[in-house]
Amino acid sequence: MKNIALSSIILSATLAAPAFAYEAGDIIVRLGATMVQPDESSSTLAFNDGPLPALPNSALSVDGDTQLGITATYMFDSNWGIELLAATPFEHTASATGDLAGAGVDEVVDAKQLPPTLSAIYYFNSESKFKPYLGAGINYTVFFEEETTAQADQAFFDVYGLTGGDAELDNSWGLAFQAGADYEINKQWHVNASVRMMDIDTEATITFDGGHKVTSDVDVDPFVYTIAIGYTF
Repeated sequence: MKNIALSSIILSATLAAPAFAYEAGDIIVRLGATMVQPDESSSTLAFNDGPLPALPNSALSVDGDTQLGITATYMFDSNWGIELLAATPFEHTASATGDLAGAGVDEVVDAKQLPPTLSAIYYFNSESKFKPYLGAGINYTVFFEEETTAQADQAFFDVYGLTGGDAELDNSWGLAFQAGADYEINKQWHVNASVRMMDIDTEATITFDGGHKVTSDVDVDPFVYTIAIGYTF
């Protein structure tokens, strides 16, 4: 009974504690898990020259990944702020669908990407413990360390006689939208959850010895989910 009574007192004190509004000049830093889940579509994969067979119904599918996400927000007043999203590199595999998969090519390209995103943020009521917000901004996605998989290299050689596959994904500019909320623990600390929609479009190109190429336009367009702990300076 004493433990129950003590727990009730602590809970009541927590709920009764005053909320602290964000103020002009506050810097909010958050650290947590960020998952990129592509909602992708792609154009049909195609060779750039006639002698090679067409690849009807073939496309690319991109898997998701979870990494450490970091955001920093500068508040102009109790409602408006500007936020920068960064993260450790996300790793994705583009897999074949359709006829290309039927020809023995499954996982085609491995790549890493960083999606720095700058957004304007509006808090509806930062004076409360529960602080919901909306945001909109610009995303620039940088792809790097692209490479064809060993499986794809072997399959392209066995089926098409192609060697030396070299993959490249174009970088992407796009809009980003988000909704989220902070829940205040005390004046400095809070927990945060958010979801973003990002417009990420790229062209995937695999160049083989002799100049043969396979290309596809890929709309990655991921949902980005974050759960984080935040600190206000």
